[in-house]
Parts: sequence; structure tokens; C-alpha cells
Amino acid sequence: MISLLKSINQWGKGTLFKYGFIETLCIICIFIILSYIIKKIITRSIQAHFKTNTNFTLRVMKIIIYSITIYACLSLLTPFESVLSKVWGSAGIIAVVIGFAAQEAMGNFVNGLLISTFKPFKIGDLVKINNGEYEGYVVDISLRDTVIQTYENTKVIIPNSIMNKSVLENISLNDDTKGNFLELDISYDSDLDKAMNIIKEEILHHPNFLDHRSIDEKKQGVEPVVVRLTSFNDSSITLRTTVYSKSKAEGVAILSDLRISIKKRFDQEGIVFPYPHRTIITK
Repeated sequence: MISLLKSINQWGKGTLFKYGFIETLCIICIFIILSYIIKKIITRSIQAHFKTNTNFTLRVMKIIIYSITIYACLSLLTPFESVLSKVWGSAGIIAVVIGFAAQEAMGNFVNGLLISTFKPFKIGDLVKINNGEYEGYVVDISLRDTVIQTYENTKVIIPNSIMNKSVLENISLNDDTKGNFLELDISYDSDLDKAMNIIKEEILHHPNFLDHRSIDEKKQGVEPVVVRLTSFNDSSITLRTTVYSKSKAEGVAILSDLRISIKKRFDQEGIVFPYPHRTIITK
């Protein structure tokens, strides 16, 4: 049996394999097992210490481990020894050629590394890009691009180089609430104080009202809802306040409810919504 194994091991030695056939298979198996164990250890470490952009970091780690494993296995095959030595010798030239041929791809990769390192946003963040050109939740960050899921449930794929250069508003960095502006125009003849009080009352009575005041503001007696007069128009006065919600979708629903309830209260209290009109005097 031992002699049979030795004869099998001698097959291809020096011509196909750097070592014997059986020895080469054993070493390749060891490389694969080691790479698997190392990948598992590093994956757990990344998932434990890198809470943001985990998928991107894992992809980079896998590429590095797989590349090293493939290189180590090919180095055991005699025909590849000369090829690998030439690859190392011409690595600089290859890098330059690849850099010129794939400038955009490499740019996206480098920008992806920068995003993963400095973390201007992470998966799950609500972002607004270029003053609202794209708006939605970050669902994936890959080596090449970032995927944004919009409110219409569509996915926008943006190259990392563009994401890194864009003017980006990360709404999730502030806190878990979103401010929604409520603007209403009333006529000059309407009771201003009554209109402002009605707006405050309807906001406070809404079931999803969020008190956004800090502890210091509450101690200082700052009102939970502040209504301000923002402008005098041709035929109306503009009143404006901020209503906070847990999300943009909830904010849209709250504003809709408030507009309906405030309209009904204004009708009852004689507060008039102005409409454009013109007086013509003829001689």
C-alpha cells in the first residue's frame, strides 16, 4: 500500500507539480481550509467592529483572501512558476495598463474605500443627493456603486465616484425625527391671533404629535408649537410652523390631516383663505 502511494505521489513530480501528486493535493487542501478558517475569523471580527458598510468591507476582504489562496495554489504547479514570476516582474506595468484601461472602475473602487473609511453615510440611512435630485434609503454599498431605494420603491444605482463628489444631506445623522413645514395663508381681514391659536391646538391634538423640545427648552418655558408670521403677500398673510414626525412618509400624512382639520376649524371660526381677485375701476 505504501509503495502504491509512493508511486502515485511520483506522478507528475517535477513536470506538473512542484512536489508529488499527493503532497500537492494535501497542500492545496490545507490552503483552502486555512483560507476558509481565516475568512470566518475575519468576517466575525468585521461584523463585530464594523457596524457601518459591513458588506463592502466583507467584499474587499474576500477578494484579498481568494486572490492570495489562488496564487498560493498556482505556485505549486510547475507550469505556472514561470508565469507567476513574470507577473511579479511586470506587476508595475500591468498596474499602469489596468489603471489607464479602467480609470473609472478604479475610481469607483477607491471612492468606495473612502466611503467605507470615513462613513458619510451607511446602509439604512436616509439621504438626499444634490438638493433632492435623488432621495431615499441606502440599501447597499458595493465595490463599484451605491444603491438608493427611493420613496417610489425604485432603486437608483449611483457610482461611488459620483456619490463621493455629490452634495449629500444625510437626514439620519440628525436624529430619528424629521421636521415638516406647514404653511398657511390667511386673509388680512381674518383674526390673526385666533388663526395662530387654532393651528397650535390642531397640531397638539394630533395623535402623532412629537414634542421636539429639549430639556432646557422645556425648563425655559418654550412652547411645544411655535407659529410665526413669515411674509405679507399681495392678498394674504403667510403663517408657518414646523411639525415633527418619525419619517417623511408619516410627515406627509400628518400634514394632510392637519390641513383638513385646520380648514374645518377656520370655516367654523370665520378665518378666510384668500384667493386671487382683482378690482377693476372704469371711467
